[in-house]
Amino acid sequence: MGRGPYEKSGLLAETSLPPMKHVHEKFEIIYPHAVVVKDGKKQHELINDELVVSVKLLYLPFGEMDGYEVLWFEEEKKIDLKTEWVWR
Repeated sequence: MGRGPYEKSGLLAETSLPPMKHVHEKFEIIYPHAVVVKDGKKQHELINDELVVSVKLLYLPFGEMDGYEVLWFEEEKKIDLKTEWVWR
């Protein structure tokens, strides 16, 4: 099957999982925070101190969630934002 010009132009993100290679993805998660003024400076304060992240890796044989999806990997992790959070 040939590749169309929309795939060759780089307009679409590469989402494939190559065999025998590690894939590292970055996601930005918008998390609620409050802007507080302390000593005349604006500071960000988190509303909650913990975040529960759930990751599911599914195989969709027909491209849609229609009951034929296969769960390959699932993990749930609790992150303590007081120690693991970095403001960027």
